[in-house]
Amino acid sequence: MKSFQVFGVTQISDSYPNIKYKLTALQRMLGDKYSEYVMLSNRSAAAKGFFAALSAGSLSFTWRFLTGHVKVFFYSIRHRAESVYICYPGIVITVWLGLPFIRKRYPVVLLDAFISLYDTVVIDRKILKENGVLAKTLYLLEKKAFEAAAVVIVDTSENASYYSRLFGISSDKFHAVPLSIPPFSAEIAKPKEHASRSVRCVFVGTLVPLQGIRTIVDAASLLEGDPEIEFVCIGDGQDSDYLDGYLASASNARLTWHRGHHSTDFIVQQIRDADICLGIFGDGPKAQRVLPYKIYYYLALGMPVVTAMTDTATRILAECQGIGVDRPFVLVPAGDAQALANTIRELRDNPDERTRTGASGAEYFRSALSDSAIDQSLQELIEPV
Repeated sequence: MKSFQVFGVTQISDSYPNIKYKLTALQRMLGDKYSEYVMLSNRSAAAKGFFAALSAGSLSFTWRFLTGHVKVFFYSIRHRAESVYICYPGIVITVWLGLPFIRKRYPVVLLDAFISLYDTVVIDRKILKENGVLAKTLYLLEKKAFEAAAVVIVDTSENASYYSRLFGISSDKFHAVPLSIPPFSAEIAKPKEHASRSVRCVFVGTLVPLQGIRTIVDAASLLEGDPEIEFVCIGDGQDSDYLDGYLASASNARLTWHRGHHSTDFIVQQIRDADICLGIFGDGPKAQRVLPYKIYYYLALGMPVVTAMTDTATRILAECQGIGVDRPFVLVPAGDAQALANTIRELRDNPDERTRTGASGAEYFRSALSDSAIDQSLQELIEPV
């Protein structure tokens, strides 16, 4: 391979670290074959994330997003490369590179799709009506991008299968590569010593439906009378009103809410201070196919995790059995607050089980989600091109 070009109009930050550390890995592997032309949004958008900035209607973000694409278009006309990697969200750039007059300049396109824009804004978050013009346009644009790419990179095999069905494209084109996160060393968390004797349950998330904050709040309500259990929630988003309402009405809420955006250092410290980390509990279809950033963090830091019994989670349990690793998390039925409350009580009374689960999580992370595992997956994709 003589040349490998990276294009993108995106955000690069530790708040959404996948792009940042994927590019670091590619640069490390490719050396002087690697060339990058990536237009960045402003810092506030990078901190909030693509969908938050888009929903806020920021003029600065919109202007940078549009002009960034124009700059990439003009750059691509003046250069060429044997292979090109398109950062998320890259469907417009990928469609552009698929046009007949420019395709010969970049014969092999690898698109990092991360998550489907159409699935997110239309099917999951219902920001656009499914039969509306904008939704149909987005569907066609994303389908065209997936067809133009030689390889479409997603984060889980469940998403790969789903997008293949949703867009009517061969599953051979989709490849699952784990998300990249900051370089934590996978470790076994030590038992915590708090000023209080409470078992601390920590949730980190954007409060979109798949996170299942309603289930967590309902579980906290069921456990209000237990002085040995407390909850810490970090984040903000679509379902924040439910958490707001609970805190306003509860007479004995044992829940602290750190609302808004917080630094990675703050989040990591809160995770380290936890006794139990809470994953996702939404009962919608998208929750079945994802493994969010926070679960990567929990596992890397050796924390005991409780999360919903999803297709992705059960597949990981099967993988662990195959490599001789004990369960890396405890599963409960999605949307079941009573089951979550019962599981938290059981783990409160069994610190040894919490330690074993955390250690297994760290072992699974090293085996399947660490930088070395990601490097191997990326190498398998770029070697043939």
